[in-house]
Amino acid sequence: MNSNKLTVLILAAGYGRRMGPFSRMVPKALIPYDNKPLISHIIEKFDDTTRFVIACGHMGQYVKDYVSVVHKDKDIVFVDIDNYAEGDTGPATTIQMCAKYIRGGFMWLACDTLFDFNFEDKLDHNWIAVHPVDSAIAHDYCWIEREANEITAVHNKKPSKTAVDAFIGLMYVKDDEYLKNLQVRKAKETYEGFKGMELKAHTIRSWKDFGTYEKWEELSSEFTDVSFPKPNELFYNDNKKIVKFWTDPKQAEMRVKRAECNPEAMPSNVEQSGNFLIHDFAKGDIVYNQYTPEVFEKMLAWCETTLWTPAPPEEHTDIDHLNICQKFYHDKTMERLEQFRVKYSEWSEPCVVNGKEVLSIDQYLAKIDFNWLCTETSWKFIHGDLHFDNTIYQHGQYLGSLDCFEQDKDKYADKFTAIDWRTDFGGALYGDQYYDLAKMLGGLHLSYKDIKHERYNYKERNDYVTLEIPSVDNVKDYEDVLHNWVVKQGLDWKKVKTLVPIIYLNMSPLHEAPFDKFLISLAQYHFSKVLD
Repeated sequence: MNSNKLTVLILAAGYGRRMGPFSRMVPKALIPYDNKPLISHIIEKFDDTTRFVIACGHMGQYVKDYVSVVHKDKDIVFVDIDNYAEGDTGPATTIQMCAKYIRGGFMWLACDTLFDFNFEDKLDHNWIAVHPVDSAIAHDYCWIEREANEITAVHNKKPSKTAVDAFIGLMYVKDDEYLKNLQVRKAKETYEGFKGMELKAHTIRSWKDFGTYEKWEELSSEFTDVSFPKPNELFYNDNKKIVKFWTDPKQAEMRVKRAECNPEAMPSNVEQSGNFLIHDFAKGDIVYNQYTPEVFEKMLAWCETTLWTPAPPEEHTDIDHLNICQKFYHDKTMERLEQFRVKYSEWSEPCVVNGKEVLSIDQYLAKIDFNWLCTETSWKFIHGDLHFDNTIYQHGQYLGSLDCFEQDKDKYADKFTAIDWRTDFGGALYGDQYYDLAKMLGGLHLSYKDIKHERYNYKERNDYVTLEIPSVDNVKDYEDVLHNWVVKQGLDWKKVKTLVPIIYLNMSPLHEAPFDKFLISLAQYHFSKVLD
């Protein structure tokens, strides 16, 4: 071991059974906080001279896949823990399994605790970090008694009639006598290794404990732009990288393949690491935050020249466009509608939405000529989820000499970048351009940015529904720009408008109440404008 380096042991082998929806997706170390995994918050606490030893167990490959790419410049050793089942082992068992990598002194910490603590001047003695907790929860923690900073007794999850100093899962071991003690005692608890040794306590005032999902929710509530877990995916923004996780690694694999079809429209360095899709952070900001008619026109120009590139010949000869579109536009819609109806078996669809009489969803779907919808296609490379929250815009700035502007101006042009693109279009790498156009129109009439912040309203009374729909400002002006562009390209505007409520309908069962019902009613409202 390099004696100039601090060795930090991160215990990331446990199950994390109390972490709600996270428990079945990722290990505790990868639970996002402020859109960054807990283990990254920990790694960033230490400078570049630090050597990390990460103990991996439950879903340990996920930790390796993530850290080895996002933090590839760090000095990191992964240790596989063979038996990490709770009850059979304890933290001390894991420390012993890592012994050969941590000799000569080390800092140990749990992967679910974050802290602010100046430890640089405290590396000349053994210590554990503590935090005051109320007597009512003393039994949830290992806690200490002390005289000044000297620890006189340790109690493991025992009740107390008074507030206690709880061990927070952070400690420093000065020498190898500790490791010898653990082995001799066949210890399962970390404090057992300190018997017969001088041990101090240091109080930490700023401490975040992520031991349960409820605690995570409470701590995350302070952020206005946090991505809460979806059923099968997570989002991270870490170390100048954007990372998406799916429980199915095919999701990442297909997105990489699609990015390779059109790298000019995509972020830099798109790659897969197991279940993770990783790429560089795209400079700029989402289009929703910079929206003007001029920017919208520039975005359409970018789509025309860069995003919507023609499909290669094999996509025209070897791909059954009609069958793909039938499954994507019709079959998927029927499946999603059934999901919604199973969820609300006794709910009746409204007959009046925002004062307008509407038909049932079934009646509107019966009016659609799906053969026309699925044959009159424009097969190109598409984003697949093209709204203004999924497109980055960077305004070009020229800082060079005016004399050289003409020859260099292309280098400083406005830049758009696609993010969070779709996995596929009905299994194909390319798809129907009309779907992107409809996503764009749908994002004008329903601002997804505002929806994320729950800036909408849904009221139902008998068969009457009132919707407060957050759309972009001056939505009609933007719709006119899009309409004129579609007509100029010789495309069918009615098809674009027909697909918009189909998209809303497909989104509905993927969301919680009342937004799911909001989307159904919104679909009816838009169908009435196109089909009545």
